[in-house]
Amino acid sequence: MIDHLVEAKPAPLPSPIKRPRNRYLGVQAQLLLRAIRTRKISVRKLWNVFLNHAHYWLKTEQGPPAPFILTLELWNECNAGCLFCRDKKGNIRDLNPAKRAPIMKGKMSPAMAMEIIGQVKEDVMTAVLYTTGEPFLYPELGQVIRYATDNKVTTVIASNGLMMTEEKVRDVLEAGLDLIKIQLSGWTQDIYSIQIRYGEVEKLKENIRMLARMNREGNYGTIILIDYILYNYNKHQLPLVRQFCQELGVNMNIRPGNPAGGLENLEPVVPEQLPLKISCDYLWKAMQVNFNGDIFPCCEATVWSGAKPYEVFKMGQTNVREVWRGKAAQAWRHMMNTKGRAAEPMCAQCNRRGVCFKV
Repeated sequence: MIDHLVEAKPAPLPSPIKRPRNRYLGVQAQLLLRAIRTRKISVRKLWNVFLNHAHYWLKTEQGPPAPFILTLELWNECNAGCLFCRDKKGNIRDLNPAKRAPIMKGKMSPAMAMEIIGQVKEDVMTAVLYTTGEPFLYPELGQVIRYATDNKVTTVIASNGLMMTEEKVRDVLEAGLDLIKIQLSGWTQDIYSIQIRYGEVEKLKENIRMLARMNREGNYGTIILIDYILYNYNKHQLPLVRQFCQELGVNMNIRPGNPAGGLENLEPVVPEQLPLKISCDYLWKAMQVNFNGDIFPCCEATVWSGAKPYEVFKMGQTNVREVWRGKAAQAWRHMMNTKGRAAEPMCAQCNRRGVCFKV
C-alpha cells in the first residue's frame, strides 16, 4: 500500500498538525504517585532530582552526583518495521547524514543491566528499559524489571504490543513494572499498516485488552499508556481509539508523527525549530547506556553512527558515577555551555527540550 502511495505523483502537502508538544505531565504525575505508594521514593532521590535541575540551571560542568533517569538499550531488535525507524530489511535508520557506519545491533546481558542499575539505585528515580528495540523480544525483561523493583527503582518500557502474550505480560506485571507505553496509530488495518509494516491491528487490540484485564484482575497497578501517533491520514480514527481507551480505563497520549522513511511526500514535518543556543537537559539529568556498554549523553546517540561515547562500560571495572562526572561528560557540558547545540551536528538537528520518553 505504501509503495503505491509513494510512487504516485506528489500532491500538495496538507497543513501541519498544529498542537503543542506533549510532555506526558499527567502520566508523570501518576508515575510519581505510584512510586510513593510502592516506596520507591526517598529523600535522597528527591534531593538528587533537585540537584539535577540546579546543576542544569547553574550550568556546572562537573554536573550533579548522579542522573535521575537511566536509560538502557537492552536489545535494539524490533519486529514491527516502522517506516521512521527501520528499512524493509530491518536495518535501523541512521540519523547521521554523513552515514559513517551502520547502526550495529546487539543485546545487553541482564548481568550488565543489573550491575549498572545497582551502581546508581540510591539516586536514580527511573530506569527506562528500551531505546529503539522492542522490550518483549528480550527474554530476561522480567528479570531486569524485578531487580530494579527490588532495589526501589521505577521502571518504564515502550512496546509495539505485538509480542505480548499472557505469559510475558504476567512476567512483567509480577516483576513490578510501573509504566508501559504502547503504540496504536490506527484503528483499522489499512490505516495502521501505512506506517507499521509488520503487525495485525486486531491482534494488537486483543493484546491491549488482555494487558488491561490482567492488570486489573491482579491489582498490579501498572500504568498503561496508549500512544497515538497522529498524522493527517489517521486523525479521523482518533475518536475510535479514544473510546477504546476509555472503555478499558487506560491512559491515552497523542503526539505528532515522524514522516521519515516513506511518508515525506504525503505528510508535512511538524515544525519545532529550537534556537541552537538552547542548552540540553540530558547532559545534566539522564544517562544512556547502549547494548554494548557505550555510555552516551542521550538516546539520540544510539542511532547516530560515529557517536563517541563517554566511555564503554566494563563489568566489574567501570564506575558509572565517575563516568557521569568524568572528563568526557564535562567536555560535553562545556561545549553546550559555550557554544550551544550548534557545536555538535547530532545536537543541532535534535528538537528535544527537557527529558522525556524516547519517541
